[in-house]
Amino acid sequence: MSDFQIRTAQNVGINQNLAGIGQRFAAFLIDVFFLMIFYYFVFYLLSFTDLTKFVTSWAFVSVMMLPYFLYYPLLQYWNNGQSLGKQIVKIRIVKSDNSHPRIGDFLIRWIFRLFEINLFPGLALIVMLLNDKNQRLGDLAAKTVVVAEKQKNKLNQSIFEELEQTYKPVFSQAANLDEKDMQLIKDVLQSAVKQHKFEVLKSLTARIERVLNIQKPSDMPHKQFINTIIKDYNFFAGK
Repeated sequence: MSDFQIRTAQNVGINQNLAGIGQRFAAFLIDVFFLMIFYYFVFYLLSFTDLTKFVTSWAFVSVMMLPYFLYYPLLQYWNNGQSLGKQIVKIRIVKSDNSHPRIGDFLIRWIFRLFEINLFPGLALIVMLLNDKNQRLGDLAAKTVVVAEKQKNKLNQSIFEELEQTYKPVFSQAANLDEKDMQLIKDVLQSAVKQHKFEVLKSLTARIERVLNIQKPSDMPHKQFINTIIKDYNFFAGK
């Protein structure tokens, strides 16, 4: 499993573990298995009806193919970059800047999927082998990568903050962040402080304000604001 450095909007490098080709192939096989189970039960139920006589009709085939074609873009969009196979293997689709892909990105990946997987099986594998980020054509077009999720216990340890028992949160909106958001915030904060790039703290503050729809008090330094967000997140996550 190789490391891929994601460049954030603040131009700070964050290391992510790329999903290996084996992991992606395993997720693909699991997805195919679930789809086969789905169609098995559909045709089993149809066998008790008179609809089986329409199996060879164009309209029937088109309707039956809809779940297959919609499975990937819609489920990955609703499930934060994961199909069922990716969720089991613990890999996820993200944008190259570590942001969450939009529905359009998943649709682009799906369109290319029809070409490089369905029409020309093996093309996706060849393309992934030829680039250092294990991206297929759909990833290159949508500017996405597939990363392996970090172990939850390691992630929790890295974002955990000791809080005083009397601590009172300042920004309740911090509860809307998830572990990956908090990991990114802490990584950017630590990197900016270490490299004395304090303009990055201003950019990070602005991004947090946009995401959480809050406003930093004018008399609160950027570093203090970010640390407060981290503490508030830990307060709500610990409940």
